[in-house]
Amino acid sequence: MAEEFDLEHASTGNMFRQAVSEDSGLGEKVRSWLDAGKLVPDELTARVVGELVLERWQSFILDGFPRTIPQAEMLDGMLREREQSLDAVLYFDLEEETAIERLTGRLVCKECGENYHRLFMPARRCGVCDRCGGELSVRTDSSKEVVRDRLAEYDEKTRPLVPYYERRGLLRRVDASQGPDAVSRETRALLTGLTARQQT
Repeated sequence: MAEEFDLEHASTGNMFRQAVSEDSGLGEKVRSWLDAGKLVPDELTARVVGELVLERWQSFILDGFPRTIPQAEMLDGMLREREQSLDAVLYFDLEEETAIERLTGRLVCKECGENYHRLFMPARRCGVCDRCGGELSVRTDSSKEVVRDRLAEYDEKTRPLVPYYERRGLLRRVDASQGPDAVSRETRALLTGLTARQQT
């Protein structure tokens, strides 16, 4: 979607993994939270997004941020400083048990960070990345226990963003229980509508 609409794809998950791989002080802080299966604290997440996205790009899709009301407020402040605002917030709506099934099958390439799923998006060769030939491994945040803990934390900290953005007229719902092609079509239609609105 980012390529199709000429936007930078800013995934906090990928940025966190990049920071960890660089063994910086920031990366060590991020690693300790990810390995415990906990959400990275608001201030630390905002620092990563601010330095690696907002300071570098004008047009982007934020993927996985904000995750809490304080993060949303920090994002609002950072965007105001740049005289920008959000165009929309896409909410991928999914039942908890389906989310657990999807999250526990995730794999990641140790070399390039490409993501796979055992059932829904397998590599062509078992355990080998299609893109670079690197070894695939289970993500540290994909065990059932870690996933259930994260979903409980999601209910407490992230779900309140739904009414927060609904009140501002920014929330757009996508039925994420559908297959990937249907979800892509629905997402594409929403982004096309937003692009058309910006051009009028």
